Amino acid sequence: MLINSEPSTSLAIVPENNILAFGAFALSTIFIVFFSVEAIFFWSPLVGKLSLFTACLIPSAIAILPRTPKWIRTKTIPKEIIWLLLIFILGLISSIISENIWMSLKSIVLFIISGPLIFVTTKYLFEDLKFHEAFYWLVSLILLISSIFGIYQYYNNEAMLLFSRNPLPAGAQLILISIGTVILLRRDIFSPLKLLLILSLTISGILIIVAAKKSHIIGIIIILLFLVFRNRKYLIYLLGFIVLSGCILYFSNLTLLRYKEAIHSNSSTSLRAENYFFGLHVINSNPIWGLGFNANLDPHFTDYKITISKYLSKEQYQEYIRTLNTFENIVLTYLIEWGSLFSFTYFGGLLYMITRSAKKIWSQPSGNTAGWLVVSVIIGFSIMSFTFDTLRFPNLNWIFHSLLGLMVNLSNHSHLSPQLKTS
Repeated sequence: MLINSEPSTSLAIVPENNILAFGAFALSTIFIVFFSVEAIFFWSPLVGKLSLFTACLIPSAIAILPRTPKWIRTKTIPKEIIWLLLIFILGLISSIISENIWMSLKSIVLFIISGPLIFVTTKYLFEDLKFHEAFYWLVSLILLISSIFGIYQYYNNEAMLLFSRNPLPAGAQLILISIGTVILLRRDIFSPLKLLLILSLTISGILIIVAAKKSHIIGIIIILLFLVFRNRKYLIYLLGFIVLSGCILYFSNLTLLRYKEAIHSNSSTSLRAENYFFGLHVINSNPIWGLGFNANLDPHFTDYKITISKYLSKEQYQEYIRTLNTFENIVLTYLIEWGSLFSFTYFGGLLYMITRSAKKIWSQPSGNTAGWLVVSVIIGFSIMSFTFDTLRFPNLNWIFHSLLGLMVNLSNHSHLSPQLKTS
């Protein structure tokens, strides 16, 4: 049996049912972004699980299953399918041997069907360029709705939570879905429509700034620096963000106060630093398979000595871990929960895809604008993932892996004309 490691270069040879698959994917994207967190926390368990599974599996089944006869006939297995199966099997084994089997199984299955499976789905869907354009408009519409709802939330509660019940994933979602609007703004489109896109992007930027989360600011700066590094013409975006931030901080005393508290707060930095030391301590207990989802970490405090004792006591830190059950770092979290085999396979695959795609896009002499924008957003989001557990949120997991599928296809379109590369 052969492994097909070469990307498809034909844009015409795609299954006819891809239009149906993309329609299902678009509807599922809307559901996942707006309702997935609500389904998990507030809907009845049966309705919530059924809705999430339906939204994740239908577009994937329509896009992937028609391709299987060809794989069987040619005895080839695409490398993305091998990667998907490997992380599923490893995650399944980790769940079965964990102390909380059922919770671990639910967690790993939800992660895979709303993340890696969607990467495979979009990798196949976005082989057709017309779906690139449709996706840009889809996420631009979602950004517009999110920005309007975010303004409403902020002025009523002085907090921007969107549909995630938490400002951290809310801001990260705005950053991810802004990619469609940024790409479309580089086009010659109807002026009122362009003004609407500019308005939604500006409002989203304001919401991210007033949220006063260091993770968001770091992510945006990383994205803009990558763009400037690629082409100095993007310096205007960096300067624009600095000016917008300065104006908001000048006119909003509340936002300025929040940033001062965030900068001068030693507790947050100490907790995140302590997470690394305690996380490594926990990993040593089962480095291969991990502890599973929502494991009891109290026994691991018995022989643990707090490292940064200047700012917090062992009792305070233990209560923090017990209450939030988070290590605020998705790589560290997955190493603890699912073990090194799963984590190295999953994150190794991500690193391979990102570096390979970035290298191919960089090497294109005429410049793949859309490709480099997507790469920059993915890298910025990856940096943010070292500050909180991004992929535990189905909406972030879905959008991130959708962008991965888009990125891989944009990097494979090096043979297209410059005009098509911006689509």
